[in-house]
Amino acid sequence: MGKKKTRGAYLICAVMLLSFATMASAATERLLMGTSSAGASYYILGSGLAKVLSDNVDDMEVSVEVTGGPTTNIQLIQQGDMELGLSTVWLAGDAYNGTGWTKGKKYQNFRTLCPLYSSILYIYTLKDSGIKSVYDLEGKNVSVGAPGATSELAGRAVLKVLGIKPKSISSLPTSSQVNGLKDGLMDAVFAVSGVPASWLLDLETTHDVAFIPLEQKDMDKVLQEYPFWSKGSIPAGSYKNQGSDVPVFAFWNASIAAKNLSEKTAYNIVKTTFECLDQLIAVDPTAKQASMDKIQHLTTPLHPGALKYYHEQGIEIPERLILK
Repeated sequence: MGKKKTRGAYLICAVMLLSFATMASAATERLLMGTSSAGASYYILGSGLAKVLSDNVDDMEVSVEVTGGPTTNIQLIQQGDMELGLSTVWLAGDAYNGTGWTKGKKYQNFRTLCPLYSSILYIYTLKDSGIKSVYDLEGKNVSVGAPGATSELAGRAVLKVLGIKPKSISSLPTSSQVNGLKDGLMDAVFAVSGVPASWLLDLETTHDVAFIPLEQKDMDKVLQEYPFWSKGSIPAGSYKNQGSDVPVFAFWNASIAAKNLSEKTAYNIVKTTFECLDQLIAVDPTAKQASMDKIQHLTTPLHPGALKYYHEQGIEIPERLILK
């Protein structure tokens, strides 16, 4: 009889322990973050950010998802398939307002969290290609980046506005672009990344790279069509044999979240992003540009949790970022 009671007590304890473990597991908030193709800049930064948040926010576990980039991330959040993502402020602005790539459909189930860094549009080739101007891409084989990525949409936009008609335009992820250039399958590439871009540093260890510059008049023409873009440059010396600044288009990038994410969760994400920025920089040096005052570059409303944090820090918030 005593043995039966003992076995019963053990069984009750086991059930209780299993119940406690289940409750603890259920208390952990699991979030999915959309990035880009594997190895691309969003994937690297997103993986680092996911680890920083998972390591420093109690009861939060963030996983990254390989996606087509900003437009895909916005669409997946819109559909309720993920909670977090990365996007350029250009494509986020178009999404929220139903302009540009959205073809009139508004995507307003997301809110902005943090400004992260400015990326630029590289237009490059190999030095022995004979290509000196963007207009030399007429009749050439060109790659503009993976479908839905900022580089794909931006590359096609530049070509269209300037009236340039390549022989072919392929939409490929960064690694395939680089390999295609090496193998002679394409003549030039459009790609969006930070400075320096790791894949470009790798390429120039084996090949001589040449940037294809844009004239100011051509940049102004494109900016008239795309007001969420801005002018930037690749500083001299960023890459091998680069003796002067190269004028380029620039795009600010931001983290975004589903609008129904709790205020507490959004607040903790923003707070941790900035308070643990050194950990993120260790993964991706482009994160050095992340700063609270860079919210001036954002184009879409802030999440209430983000607003709360910025108010606490005394940051001046543009009216366009506050939903009434």
